[in-house]
Amino acid sequence: MRFQGASHRLFRTNVRESCRRCLRPLGHCLCAGLRPAPSRTRVVILQHPREARLAICSAWLARLALENAELHRAVELDAHPRVREVCRDPGAALLFPGPFASPVALRAGSPPSLLLVVDGTWHQAERMVGKSRLLGGLPRLAVAPDGEGGYRELRREPGAHTLSTLEAIALALASLEGDPERFRPMREAFRRMVDLQLECARGALHHPRRRPGRSGKDAA
Repeated sequence: MRFQGASHRLFRTNVRESCRRCLRPLGHCLCAGLRPAPSRTRVVILQHPREARLAICSAWLARLALENAELHRAVELDAHPRVREVCRDPGAALLFPGPFASPVALRAGSPPSLLLVVDGTWHQAERMVGKSRLLGGLPRLAVAPDGEGGYRELRREPGAHTLSTLEAIALALASLEGDPERFRPMREAFRRMVDLQLECARGALHHPRRRPGRSGKDAA
């Protein structure tokens, strides 16, 4: 996906003007400094459709931040033509934690040609993976968190082992390619997105919408 500096178009919704590239409101655009990073491994993100509706959508941002990435939405993954296609690649692997997952660092010498990543809530992702015969046949890799998760108090996660889709991808590619700095801008953009969302949430708490008071004149 090409991105020509600040020339990305804007589109107007029925509420406010938003960036067509990052889909964020114009005042919260994340595109500055976010240029697609190259990677040897192609990243294929499989997103639950409900996840796409959320204000914080790290999968979309991850797709923008990588040259060699694609995103598809489905629930029944084995019925998706692209999923069937990529799972036939002998170098494909699934990035998903669990008892059968190997540390991604062990594959640094022979990185997968394709890395499939499931995006959704923890419950959604577990169900999608559990129901997929194709994903179940792939080697499974996992990354270890390197600090505080980017969501912080914005979104409740089931444990310290869980990360946003973008963070997991960035850590995996950094380990596979031995170049964390190349993928740092995508994590910084995600942190900016969370910071802006938290700022909006806190502002709404401090300045709740005023309701007209009931006076004698207004009372029935």
